[in-house]
Amino acid sequence: MSGTAVPGTAPPGGGIRTRVKRQLARRVGTSPGEGATVLIYHRVGGRSPDELDVSAADFAAQADLLAALPPGRVVSLDEAADRIGAGRRTPGVVLTFDDGFADVYDNAWPLLRERGLPFTVYLASGHVGGEMRWEGSTAKAAGAPALSWAQLREMTASGLCTVANHTRTHARPELLSTAELDACNDDVEEHLGVRPRHYAYTWGVPVPHMEPALRARFRTAATGEVGRNTPGVDPVRLRRVPVRRTDPIDFFRAKLHGRLIPERAYAGIVATAKAVGARA
Repeated sequence: MSGTAVPGTAPPGGGIRTRVKRQLARRVGTSPGEGATVLIYHRVGGRSPDELDVSAADFAAQADLLAALPPGRVVSLDEAADRIGAGRRTPGVVLTFDDGFADVYDNAWPLLRERGLPFTVYLASGHVGGEMRWEGSTAKAAGAPALSWAQLREMTASGLCTVANHTRTHARPELLSTAELDACNDDVEEHLGVRPRHYAYTWGVPVPHMEPALRARFRTAATGEVGRNTPGVDPVRLRRVPVRRTDPIDFFRAKLHGRLIPERAYAGIVATAKAVGARA
C-alpha cells in the first residue's frame, strides 16, 4: 500500500494508509482498556517520509487528547510499573520516545512541558550531541541531529522526563551485550547524575539470552510486541504500541484508550500486502 504526502505530515485524507486506518477505527469504544498502554514514538516533526516520523501538527493534536484525559491516566513508566507490580489494572498511558532525536526536544518537549505530561526517552547514548544514523534508522536517508546532554538535562530537571537505556550504539539485537548496556548506563550517569532503570530492545526484538543481565540492571525492558500491560506481565517483556505518521486522529484515539483491534487489523493487512509483493 502506498500514498503520497508532504514529507513530515500525515496525508489529509487521500493517503491509502490513512483511509484504511480511518475505516478500521470506526465504532471502536472509548472506554479505557485495563492496564498500561505504552506508546512508542521516534521522531516528531523531522519532516522525513518515514512512518515513524510524526508531524508536529499531528503530535500537537495527540498531545491535546492526552492532556484531556482524566487525572492519573497519563503516567510515568515507573508509576505504570508500580501499578502492575501492585496487581492494579488501572488504565494508564505511558509516552516513550526511542533513540534520542533532537526534534523530540524541538517539537515535542514544549507541548509536553506545557501540558505536564510525563515521558521516557530510550536513549542511544553514543549518538548524543552528534548525528543519528544507522541501518534501519528513521534518519537513514540523510542523518538527523541527536539530542544534546544540555537538552536532556533540561528535560530531566523538569521531573517529567525519564532517561532510559537503548544501548550505547543502537546495537543490533544479535550484538546486544553487557558492555553495550553498561556503557549507556555509564554515559547517562556521568552526564545526568542518574542511572537508567529501564531498557528498550533495539528494533523491539527481545534477546532471551540477555534477560538475566537485563533483570539484574533494570526494572523493565520494553519490546515491540503490540499489547497492553496488566498484572502478571513479564517486566522484561513489556508490550508497546507504535504511533505512526499516517495515523488519523481516531486511530490514535483507539490506541490511547488501549483499544488495539484496529492496530492489529492494520498490521494484518500490511503483512498480507507484503506477502503478495505490494509496497506497504
